Amino acid sequence: MEKQTQKENPQINELQNDPSGNDKLIQSNQQENPAQSQIPVQNPQTVQPETDLNNANLNSQPQSSVIPQNNPSNDKQDVNPHIINEHPQEIPNNFIQMDNMNQMNMQENQMTQQQINEQYMFQYQHQINQMVNNQEIPMNNYMINYPQIQGQITQDQINYQQRQMESAENKNIYDYFTNMKLFGIAFQNGNCPRLAISSLEKRLDNKIEILELIDNELKNVYEQQVGYPCTKLLWSPNKNKSSLLAFASDCIQIYDYNEEKKVLSFQTRLNNMKSQYNGPLTSFDWNIVNNSILGTASIDNTCTIWDLNKQSIKTQLIAHDKEVFDIQFGTEENIFISGGADGSIRLFDLRMLDHSTIIYETKGCINKLAWNLQAPTLIAALSLDKNIIYIFDSRMNLNVSMDELNLHKEPVTGCIWAPDNPTQLCSVSEDCSVIISSFGNEQNNNVSYTAPCPINNVDWCRSFPAWIGITFQERVQLLRK
Repeated sequence: MEKQTQKENPQINELQNDPSGNDKLIQSNQQENPAQSQIPVQNPQTVQPETDLNNANLNSQPQSSVIPQNNPSNDKQDVNPHIINEHPQEIPNNFIQMDNMNQMNMQENQMTQQQINEQYMFQYQHQINQMVNNQEIPMNNYMINYPQIQGQITQDQINYQQRQMESAENKNIYDYFTNMKLFGIAFQNGNCPRLAISSLEKRLDNKIEILELIDNELKNVYEQQVGYPCTKLLWSPNKNKSSLLAFASDCIQIYDYNEEKKVLSFQTRLNNMKSQYNGPLTSFDWNIVNNSILGTASIDNTCTIWDLNKQSIKTQLIAHDKEVFDIQFGTEENIFISGGADGSIRLFDLRMLDHSTIIYETKGCINKLAWNLQAPTLIAALSLDKNIIYIFDSRMNLNVSMDELNLHKEPVTGCIWAPDNPTQLCSVSEDCSVIISSFGNEQNNNVSYTAPCPINNVDWCRSFPAWIGITFQERVQLLRK
C-alpha cells in the first residue's frame, strides 16, 4: 500500500452571492488551526445557497442539542485488532451405496440393523449433496470428512441431522428473490426487522421494495417505482421519526411509511436546481444527533448540508478535488467526514468551514466510509477495487492507517460496524464472503458465511442486532448472527 505525504494546500476559493445575485470569487490566505497545528489542512470552497426550496414541510424537529468540542480529536482510545480469516471448503460428492437396492422397499421390521443404517446413510448423504448443489446451504467445514463406514452412523451425523430439523423451525437464513439487480439495503430502526431494498438497473423503471419478516418468511409488503437507480437508502436514525425513508439518485427524495396501510407516501424532494453545483448524488447520511440535518455527496466535488425543517441548504462546499463518493456524520452534530476520488478522507466542522482536516490521503480512490458510533474515534474506509479494509483514528495526524485488514481475497464492497459492540465489524466482498471480525482479542474469533455469488452491499439492523442483511444479483438474504 503506497503512502503519500501531504502537499501544501492552495488558497481557498470562497463563492458568495453579492446583492445583485451574481457570484464573485474572493481569494483569501490559508489559515492555520492552532488546535491542529500538526495536521495537514485543506481549505474547502464554500458555496452559499441561493434560495430555499418550495417543497412541502417535512415536520422533522431536532431531537437533542449537543455542544461539540472545538477539537474533535482530544479523547484517546487503544484498539488492538487481531483478525484471522476462515474459508469454506468443498464437500466431496460421495454416496454410500447399499449392497442390495431392493432393500429400500423392505419394511423396517424385516430389515437388520445394519441394513437400516445403510439406508439411513444413503438418504442422508443424498439429501446433503442435493442441498449443497442447489446452494440451499453453505458448504461448511462440519459437513466434510465424516467417517464413511458402511452400516455405521456417527454421533456427528446424528447431531447434524438434529440441527437441520431445528433450523426448519428456527431459520438462520431467509431469502427473498426479485426480478431486478439489487444494490441498496437499509434496516428500519423500529419495532420489527423491516428493511428497504432498491434496484440498480441502467434504466428508468427502478424500484424500492419494503420487506418484512412475516410467519417465518421474508415477504414483500410494498414497492414503489422511483425511476433513476438509488445509490443509497437510509431510514431516519431517530426512533420517533423512524417511518421516514430517504434515498439518493439525481436528488434526495423522502417518503413516509405507514405501517398499518403498508404504503409509502411522498414527503419532499431536495434538489438545488438553482446552483451550478447540482450533479448526481453518490451518497448521503442522516445526522444522528440532530435529525433535521442531512448531508449529501456528489460527483461535482461538493458536499451539501440540508436543513430539513426549512427545506433549504445550510451550506454547500467544494470538499474534494474530484468526485465525492461518501459522507458520514459522527456522534457530534457539527462534525462529518467525506471520501473521494482524489484518495483523501477529510474531516469537516460546520462551525469552521474555512478549512478541513485531511485524515488520510493515497493514490487510490476512497469510495466508502463507516464511522464507529460505539467507539467514535474509529473510522473504516474502503478503496475501490482493493481487498483491504483501512482502519483510522480520527485523532491521529500521521497520514497512515492504524490498521489494514486483509480479510477477503477479492475487492471489499461494503463494511459496517456493529450497532451494539464497538469491537465488531462486518464486511462483504466480491469473493462471496460475509465476515464479522472481532477486535481487541487475541483469539481467532472471526465468523464467516459464504453466499452463492459476489455480494453488493450490507447493512446491520440497529434495533435487532442479531440480523444482518446482504444483497447480491436479484436476491436478498437476511442472516442471523
